[in-house]
Amino acid sequence: MNEKLRQDIAGFFLQDSGDYLARFSMLFNENGFTHIGDRSKLLVDILFSIECSLKALIFLESQDDEKTTYNRIKKCSHRIEKLISTIQSVDAEFLNFKNFVSQISLDEYSICSRYSLESNIYFRENGVLGNRYYSTIANPNWIETLYEEAKKLKRYVDSKKAPFSVICLSDIDLNELLENQKRLSDIAK
Repeated sequence: MNEKLRQDIAGFFLQDSGDYLARFSMLFNENGFTHIGDRSKLLVDILFSIECSLKALIFLESQDDEKTTYNRIKKCSHRIEKLISTIQSVDAEFLNFKNFVSQISLDEYSICSRYSLESNIYFRENGVLGNRYYSTIANPNWIETLYEEAKKLKRYVDSKKAPFSVICLSDIDLNELLENQKRLSDIAK
């Protein structure tokens, strides 16, 4: 596996993770979010952030080529616990996150809840909003705790990534850049 390309791909996922966290923070702090669909979308932003951080970590740990690693991630789809199961890390920070995910049964919450109809159906019991809704996304403490855990995970994965370095223009290998771009294009095929 090309180390530079592996780091770049992980960086792309981490950028997405940070973008989802930033959007959550902005929307959560600006609005009251009394509508179930809006709250569901906030939850999905956190889920996507976690998913992207985990995918970045998988790329950082992988010893396989980029295509194999990408296909392994793709098979996990949006299942957070499935992504977690492919990660080899035994660092205390990651194990704490893994335990947190298990405790709150995070895989019960689907990215499909971003759609209004699905979120209304998912959080209803006998036709009315049930405990699952009021104890989770309707509870600001619960959703903020999930947000804080997502931020910790992103910081943890970020610490595994090679630090940013400035390269002189004369030191750039254009052939390597072009080859990496071609490999990136080939990964998703």
